[in-house]
Amino acid sequence: MSSPPEITIQTAIRHPRLRYVLRVVGDCLGYRFRFFNDRSVFGHTETRYLITYGESGRHNFPAHPLLSGKPYDFSREGDDFKHSPDGGVTICQTPEGPDLLAAIFFCLSRYEEYQDFTPDAYDRFSASESHAYRLGYLDRPVVREWTAAIGRRLVEWFPDLPAPTTHPFEFRPTYDIDLLWAYHYRGWRGFASGVRDLLSGHLARGLARFTVKAAEDPYQTLPFLENLHREFGLKPTYFWLLSSRLINHDTNPFPIPPAQKEWMVRLSRTSTTGIHPSYASNDQPALVEVEKQRLESIIGRPVSDSRQHFLKLRMPETYRKLLNNGIRSDHTMGYGDAVGWRAGTNLPFPWYDLDVEKETRLTVHPFAAMDVTLCKYLDLTPPQAEATVQKLATALEPYGGPFILLWHNSSFSPAYGWAGWRAMYERLVAYLSAK
Repeated sequence: MSSPPEITIQTAIRHPRLRYVLRVVGDCLGYRFRFFNDRSVFGHTETRYLITYGESGRHNFPAHPLLSGKPYDFSREGDDFKHSPDGGVTICQTPEGPDLLAAIFFCLSRYEEYQDFTPDAYDRFSASESHAYRLGYLDRPVVREWTAAIGRRLVEWFPDLPAPTTHPFEFRPTYDIDLLWAYHYRGWRGFASGVRDLLSGHLARGLARFTVKAAEDPYQTLPFLENLHREFGLKPTYFWLLSSRLINHDTNPFPIPPAQKEWMVRLSRTSTTGIHPSYASNDQPALVEVEKQRLESIIGRPVSDSRQHFLKLRMPETYRKLLNNGIRSDHTMGYGDAVGWRAGTNLPFPWYDLDVEKETRLTVHPFAAMDVTLCKYLDLTPPQAEATVQKLATALEPYGGPFILLWHNSSFSPAYGWAGWRAMYERLVAYLSAK
């Protein structure tokens, strides 16, 4: 395998932020950026591809203070957010034009989430707090757009430079398993729920709780999902909630039923298995290790993937907690109250800890949309939800890469408000797989 083309960059800026974003952009484009006076090129009298950053030169990229490590107030939207004539959104404006590298760093680092904000009811940074939502570009993979623009500029400057790497579109279904059965294996909680259904007028659902077989339970949709994955050749990822502190938000049964353990082992042989750190773990970080070890002991192999229950993500505490407990891939990067690209990209990227100005070993995997967002937060009908997801996929199609959806095994039952969603999801899987 040949080494990627090397592009030398000459600049007085040596901040880790610049090194980080150049590496991420280079990985996406299939290029390798080197600083002019790095040892690997020190002493070279000439370089084949030479650009400058924030300096006078024939091939120069404008430099914004953000990549020099200086604090910057991005709330000054009138100064820093522009809608270009071709529809592209640019931020990090300079007198010489937008600094696309700084704009990419702003999105990937989640810079705004380190600033003061008003948390939602679950103590999260909500989409409505983000610049992307307020300025209308959350549904576009702007980091991919900006990276592609950088690639086009480089090829214009250097016609003999190999074309940027292409990324094939790839649909990746992921599932949060908060509760595998609505009716079964729930102990006193299941009995109490049945009584509540009967008293609140949900007679059919209340009676079903005591009469339906486990294999016909409305939440036990794993056989349906696995058949769907086999039909389209998909490898899903499952995140399991394994809390032993059964608070209102952690509804899984504990001890874990043997029937659920059998499913966990079975799926781990053909799918990626991750931990779904409990709601309680956000206030008690030690629970992450306990729950991770619990999952590892069941499936008999190490676990390095996770997604936060309720998408509870706070910078930088959550990611540091995961790193300290052996998690190397997190799949929480998305919003509960809106669809789109929280970090402006669909490609996995290394998390940059802004507080210590350092790239970490944690890889972030963004998702595009969640079922609960579409149905409950946005109150969309199945056809409307289908069209919304298709629009996201269409926006991503020119750039390719993974298209990740977050679904729940419980999001198919008409008895729980999901009439029509099963057929819609089947159509959506077929549509995305065909891309």
